[in-house]
Parts: sequence; C-alpha cells; structure tokens
Amino acid sequence: YPNLYAFARDAYRPEEPPLRQLMLDTDVRDRLWWGAYKNLISGATTVAHHDPFTRRVFHRFFPIRVLRRYAWSHSLGYDPQPEVAFRNGRGAPFIIHAAEGVDEVAAAEIDRLDQLGLLGPRTVLVHAIALSPRHRRRLAESGTRVVWCPHSNLRLYGRTADVPALLDAGVTVTLGTDATMSGAATLLDEARDALATGLADADAILTMLTTAAARAFALDDGRGTLAAGAPADVLLIPDVAPSPAASLLAARPADVALVLVRGRPRLASPAVAEHLGLGPPNARVEGVPKRLYGDPAGLRRRLLRDAGRRALAEGPLWSMLESLEAPPAGGLEDD
Repeated sequence: YPNLYAFARDAYRPEEPPLRQLMLDTDVRDRLWWGAYKNLISGATTVAHHDPFTRRVFHRFFPIRVLRRYAWSHSLGYDPQPEVAFRNGRGAPFIIHAAEGVDEVAAAEIDRLDQLGLLGPRTVLVHAIALSPRHRRRLAESGTRVVWCPHSNLRLYGRTADVPALLDAGVTVTLGTDATMSGAATLLDEARDALATGLADADAILTMLTTAAARAFALDDGRGTLAAGAPADVLLIPDVAPSPAASLLAARPADVALVLVRGRPRLASPAVAEHLGLGPPNARVEGVPKRLYGDPAGLRRRLLRDAGRRALAEGPLWSMLESLEAPPAGGLEDD
C-alpha cells in the first residue's frame, strides 16, 4: 500500500467478520485482558495504549502497567484537529500515527504537524517511514520521538523507517508492535524482526525497549532500568548468549521464566512458581506450562462464546496461549 489510508480503505471493515466478532461482540474488558496477555508473555511490563485510557479496566489488578498520562490522536487523516487533543493533554506525551506510508501523502504529514506546532519533545510519532533528510533534521531539532514498527511496515508498505539515519540525527527511537492485524505476534517477535532488518543491533533494540521507551513516554520513575529505588518491573529469561541484549533477542515467549510488575509475579515458569508458592500452571505458552496472573481459562471461554473460534483463530495469540483448568492465579501475586 502507498499509505495508511489506502490500507484502511481496503482492509478495515469493523462491521464484517472477523472484526465484527472481535470488536463488537466481545466485552471490552475481555479484549483488553487478552491484549495484556499478549504483552505479558513477551515480558512487557508497561504498554502505551493508542486508544482512550479505560479506567474501569486499567487498575492495579490489571496484569501489566498501562501508560496513564498521555494524549492521543489516531492520525491526521482521521482527526482533522489533532491540536485539540494535544492542547487538552496538558503537557503529557502526545501519540499520533504519522508518515505511515511511502508516498507524498505520508511525507506531507510531517510538514503539516510542524505547521500546527505539534512537533516537539511531547510528541511521539508512530511509524515515521516517509521522511526526507530535512524531516529527520526537524524531528531531531524539535525533540520529537519515534516508534518503529518494522513488521507492520514491511508487511503493508514494503519499507520501514530509516532507523540508522534517525539515530544518527539524535532522534529517540522506540519499538512498537502496531495493530494485531498487521504487527508481529508478540513484542519478542517484533524485536527479532527489527534485528533481521539490519537497521539496528541487539544493544540498540534493547535500549529501544527500555530506557528510550521510558524517555519517549515521560516515565521518569526509573522504569526501563534495574537500579536501587527503581520500580521492580523485571523480566527473567535464560542466559543463552554473550550479552543480555542477545539473550533477549534469542528468547521466545515460551522461554520467559518470570515477569514481575511492581514487584509482584505476573507470569512464572513451573519451577519459579513452585519456589514462590504461586500454585500449579494454569496456561501453556507455545506449548510450555506457565503460571499466569488472572484466569486465562475463564477468559478464553468467554472469548470463545462471544467471538467464536473462527474469528479468534485469525490472530496468532489464540494458538500461542492455551489455558489449563486450574484455580485463577491470585494469592501471592496481589499481596
């Protein structure tokens, strides 16, 4: 496709299957919990949600953290007045899809955002593919941040952001999965796809997933680091490569041994779960038993009832995350 809008006209039909079942026939809480599990099995502990913040769901008992303080607009094509959302954000990070495509329509969005006064350290551009050298300099001068989505970009547009040029210019670049229908199955898959492009090495990708992401979304509480006094958001994976970054990019969701969010276990391998007294496995991730926070069996039953197996099978997570009949995981996780 030449740009986001051509793709959306061709593929986005929420009134037709399978999107109708997935978006309209299922409860929003179940959809958001399913999305949380997608991120949790990759070891993601904080997620930026490109939609309104759902207070009744995103509370401290949600499996992962969700960015609370942000403003957002989908894109210039679907929101003719993004400056209103920007202004109402009162200094919070402002997230918008921009320059998503390879043609002049996509490229023109950077100049339009600049004309509106929407480039700057508050602004996070998702995609930023169709950039000229002048555009990259302007992003760097203004302090605008970028979310790189290589899997989705290459699948939809045959091209992705010029990450080396962005980094050389001094632009903060983070990594994202984009929409489920176009992005990689999990964040770990997206990270490997990023490495496969040859546009960033393992250390740069680890930075994108940790300190760069915290900087882009104004998380100044120590998230993205392992340090005294920082939040205890921790991912434990096998040490199988010469560096932590290389081990991360070698890991599959099945390899994740422990995820802590605010110091509380949200996912654990059977051995770790037994050591922590969390109870037996209640799920399989890529066929490997795990103990997941919450009730994955109940969630799968509700989704199957409301959306149907055919619609759910359209997404990779349905086959990756299977449930085992076991008591819901509470207890120590919420102490």
